[in-house]
Amino acid sequence: MSSKKKRNTSTKAARAQRLAKARAARSTRAASPKLAAFPAALEALKQALAVGHLPVLCSDGQVRQLTYGRMRNHLNDSFAADGEPPLSARELSRLLADDLTSGAMVMRTDGVWVISEDYFATQAQP
Repeated sequence: MSSKKKRNTSTKAARAQRLAKARAARSTRAASPKLAAFPAALEALKQALAVGHLPVLCSDGQVRQLTYGRMRNHLNDSFAADGEPPLSARELSRLLADDLTSGAMVMRTDGVWVISEDYFATQAQP
């Protein structure tokens, strides 16, 4: 006589519920926007810097304008803290291009940039 093991139907039902719940969560979540190709992002960066600001996505979901002056001031403050002289416009452009190539700064296909929110931090007054 062979003995067959019975499957625990409660385990099977629990697994089915977990799978259904995970499937429902994936279907209700908005798809994340895709990143723009590097050549398009580089051209958009050039245009945005000519205009004077970038539309940046913040952690709260809001899109805010990050001005070229604010980026320059933020980077110059960090260099000044290290005893370095202010950046020239060419050096600043090179740093931003390096951020773009390294992935520290990316543009989504909808034209909104994702970069460090440190640029929006208020600077401490001495």
